[in-house]
Amino acid sequence: MESTTLVQPPRLIEYPNDLSGCDALELGHRRLLYMCSKSDGGTAFVVVLGYYAGQKDDFVTKDLIEPVDESSHYSIREVLTRSLAPEYAGAHMFFL
Repeated sequence: MESTTLVQPPRLIEYPNDLSGCDALELGHRRLLYMCSKSDGGTAFVVVLGYYAGQKDDFVTKDLIEPVDESSHYSIREVLTRSLAPEYAGAHMFFL
Protein backbone atom coordinates (compact mmCIF):
# COMPACT_ATOMS: atom_id res chain seq x y z
CA MET A 1 0.00 0.00 0.00
CA GLU A 2 1.34 3.38 -0.94
CA SER A 3 1.49 5.97 1.84
CA THR A 4 0.49 9.52 1.15
CA THR A 5 1.20 12.50 3.30
CA LEU A 6 -1.51 15.08 3.50
CA VAL A 7 -0.20 18.61 3.40
CA GLN A 8 -2.02 20.76 5.90
CA PRO A 9 -2.54 24.37 4.86
CA PRO A 10 -1.22 26.86 7.41
CA ARG A 11 -3.67 27.85 10.11
CA LEU A 12 -4.59 31.51 9.73
CA ILE A 13 -6.07 33.90 12.27
CA GLU A 14 -8.35 36.71 11.09
CA TYR A 15 -7.83 40.15 12.63
CA PRO A 16 -9.72 43.36 11.93
CA ASN A 17 -8.10 45.43 9.19
CA ASP A 18 -6.18 47.74 11.53
CA LEU A 19 -2.83 46.42 12.60
CA SER A 20 -1.39 49.93 12.87
CA GLY A 21 -0.57 49.42 16.56
CA CYS A 22 1.70 46.47 15.80
CA ASP A 23 5.43 46.48 15.40
CA ALA A 24 6.99 44.39 12.63
CA LEU A 25 10.29 42.61 12.17
CA GLU A 26 11.41 41.35 8.77
CA LEU A 27 12.61 37.74 8.99
CA GLY A 28 13.75 36.52 5.61
CA HIS A 29 10.86 37.17 3.25
CA ARG A 30 8.27 37.26 6.03
CA ARG A 31 7.01 40.00 8.33
CA LEU A 32 6.60 39.04 11.98
CA LEU A 33 4.02 41.14 13.83
CA TYR A 34 4.23 41.74 17.56
CA MET A 35 3.09 44.23 20.19
CA CYS A 36 4.95 45.51 23.24
CA SER A 37 3.20 46.51 26.46
CA LYS A 38 3.09 50.15 27.43
CA SER A 39 5.74 51.04 29.97
CA ASP A 40 4.01 52.06 33.21
CA GLY A 41 6.51 50.65 35.67
CA GLY A 42 4.94 47.18 35.70
CA THR A 43 6.26 43.98 34.21
CA ALA A 44 6.99 44.35 30.51
CA PHE A 45 5.62 41.80 28.06
CA VAL A 46 5.55 41.19 24.32
CA VAL A 47 2.73 39.50 22.40
CA VAL A 48 3.84 37.81 19.18
CA LEU A 49 0.90 37.69 16.77
CA GLY A 50 2.58 35.79 13.95
CA TYR A 51 3.52 36.28 10.31
CA TYR A 52 1.49 38.63 8.16
CA ALA A 53 -0.16 36.52 5.44
CA GLY A 54 -2.21 39.07 3.49
CA GLN A 55 -5.83 40.18 3.52
CA LYS A 56 -9.18 38.51 3.08
CA ASP A 57 -12.05 40.41 1.49
CA ASP A 58 -15.39 39.20 2.69
CA PHE A 59 -18.09 41.47 4.07
CA VAL A 60 -15.31 43.13 6.06
CA THR A 61 -11.66 43.23 5.02
CA LYS A 62 -9.56 41.29 7.53
CA ASP A 63 -5.83 40.87 7.94
CA LEU A 64 -4.65 37.26 7.97
CA ILE A 65 -1.86 36.17 10.28
CA GLU A 66 -0.12 32.81 10.38
CA PRO A 67 0.84 31.88 13.96
CA VAL A 68 4.45 30.99 14.77
CA ASP A 69 4.78 27.23 15.15
CA GLU A 70 5.90 25.98 18.55
CA SER A 71 9.22 24.66 17.30
CA SER A 72 10.23 28.23 16.33
CA HIS A 73 9.32 29.96 19.59
CA TYR A 74 12.84 29.83 21.03
CA SER A 75 14.56 31.22 17.92
CA ILE A 76 11.92 33.95 17.50
CA ARG A 77 12.32 34.87 21.17
CA GLU A 78 16.10 35.22 20.66
CA VAL A 79 15.76 37.38 17.53
CA LEU A 80 13.13 39.63 19.11
CA THR A 81 15.11 40.06 22.32
CA ARG A 82 18.09 41.36 20.31
CA SER A 83 15.95 43.82 18.36
CA LEU A 84 13.76 45.24 21.15
CA ALA A 85 14.43 48.35 23.22
CA PRO A 86 16.48 47.74 26.40
CA GLU A 87 13.43 48.02 28.71
CA TYR A 88 12.06 44.84 27.08
CA ALA A 89 15.26 42.81 27.54
CA GLY A 90 13.70 40.65 30.26
CA ALA A 91 10.12 40.86 29.02
CA HIS A 92 7.78 37.89 29.06
CA MET A 93 6.83 36.80 25.54
CA PHE A 94 3.48 35.34 24.66
CA PHE A 95 2.72 33.65 21.34
CA LEU A 96 -0.81 33.52 19.93
